[in-house]
Order: sequence, then structure tokens, then C-alpha cells
Amino acid sequence: MPTFVYFLLYLIAAGTLSALLYYPVFQALSMVWEIRPDRVFYRLVMILSVLGFWPFIKLLGMNNRAALGYSLAHGRYLRILAMGFGIGVVIMTVHACLLVVLGARFPNPGGIHFNALAVALFTGLLSGLLVAVIEETFFRGALQHGLRRQTSLILSFICVNLFFAAVHFTRPPIVTDATSLDWYSGWEMLAGMLHKYANFTNFADSFITLFVAGLLLSLIRERTGNIVLCIGIHAGWVLIIRIVREVTNAASDTPAAQLIGSYDNITGWAATLVLGFVTLVYWRYGRAGTRHMIH
Repeated sequence: MPTFVYFLLYLIAAGTLSALLYYPVFQALSMVWEIRPDRVFYRLVMILSVLGFWPFIKLLGMNNRAALGYSLAHGRYLRILAMGFGIGVVIMTVHACLLVVLGARFPNPGGIHFNALAVALFTGLLSGLLVAVIEETFFRGALQHGLRRQTSLILSFICVNLFFAAVHFTRPPIVTDATSLDWYSGWEMLAGMLHKYANFTNFADSFITLFVAGLLLSLIRERTGNIVLCIGIHAGWVLIIRIVREVTNAASDTPAAQLIGSYDNITGWAATLVLGFVTLVYWRYGRAGTRHMIH
């Protein structure tokens, strides 16, 4: 599976370049903003990964709409994006309501403040679209396209979505003291990117949720031939998660807390069951008509 290796090496290269640039970048930013050191490194890796993506896929011969999953007819993008967004909102709203009913989350006792809710709505919508475009283009777009040319459907789905789930827990250790940073700090953060995996059981439930969510999106990409619907669904999920975290709190001291993971107190075993059910229904009944609906 050369494609999988290439994509893995690409992210490693982005991390290596980030380690080289980290110290001067942090020093420059810290003169303007007070920002946590580890967040600067993580954002730097993300920015460099995005900036280098087009040259990277051009090198692999994937710099075209079909390979990236944007092969919709002109004029259909917004309609399909909105359709996916609505589907994502419905799925995650049902899940959120289920968490409240089961006692895993409860309404914020401080009440709902309009300003805070408006900010959550705006930032959730903006970040949802941005995250969805980046992640879907990378994983269900280019990576899945490359793997489908080299491996079976099942193996490509497994590889894409294990990778997708894994990167969500690949972060440098939290650093609060910026006075001890030096030119070696970037390398120390790069070396610690996998530190969470030393305690995998702490987030295994959320990891599996992300894997199952990815399977649903991969199946949609396979059947529709594009990722626009995936982007909409993904963005809808992010928006509702942001709103739910604003208007409810996790019931962390109750038995129902086992239904949600520590990653965001939304994903977890309950989310895995909900998304798994949706995936099975789509796999069984969504085969016929999906491509016709999109195109």
C-alpha cells in the first residue's frame, strides 16, 4: 500500500518541519498573544500540512476533482452540501437527546445565555466547515481514492479510518511554562506526539466512535463518488457538538458517564452505537439511489 505510506510520511515530514520552525515561530507569536506552547506546535503542524497538500497530491497524480472527491456537476455543490449538513445535524441532535434522556448529560444549570449560544453557533459553523473540508479532502478524498486503486474496499476503509481516528489523539504534551523553551523544544514536542497512546484505554471509546463515523463517511464517498455530502454531514456533527457542550454539562459522577468518552464528553460508546446503527441502515438500504440522488 504505497499510498498509505506516502501519506504517513507526509504528515511525519510536516511534523519534522514544524519542529525545525517551532522556536522562532513561538517567539514571534508570544510577543503578540499569550498562547499555550503546545497549541502553537499543533497548529503549526496543521498549517504546514495544509500548505503542502497540493504539491504533495500533485506529485502523486491526484490533483484533480475526481481523485479528491469533488466531481459533482457545477451548481450542485451547495444543494448537496446543505443536504449533508442537515443529515449531520439530525444524527448528532438525536444522539445528544439520547444522552440527556439516559442521564449522561444534563442541561446547564446556569441557563442558556444568548451571547454564548450565538458565539457557539458561529464558531461551530465556521470551524465545522473548515475542519470538514480539510479532513474529508485528506482522508475520504485523496487517501481513500489512492487506496482504492491499490487495495480492496474493506482494507482501504479500515486503513483510512484507523488513520483518521488516530490523528485526533496525536498531540504534543501540554506545556504551560514558556520560559523553559529553546531550540530543542520543537523536537521534544514532536517526540511526544504519541504520548496519549501510552494510556489508550482512556480514550478507546472515543477512538472507536471516530472510526465508525469514518466508516459511514467512507461508505458515502464510495457510493456517491464524491465527498461533498460527507463534508456537510461532518460539519453538521461539529456544529451540534459545539452547541451541546455549550447548553449541557457532562454527568461525570453518574454511571451514565460510561456512555461518553473523555475526549469531548459527547463521543463514546453511545455515539458508537448510534453511528453504527446509521451506518448499517445506510449500508443495507442506501445502496440503490444514492448516486442518482447526488448526481
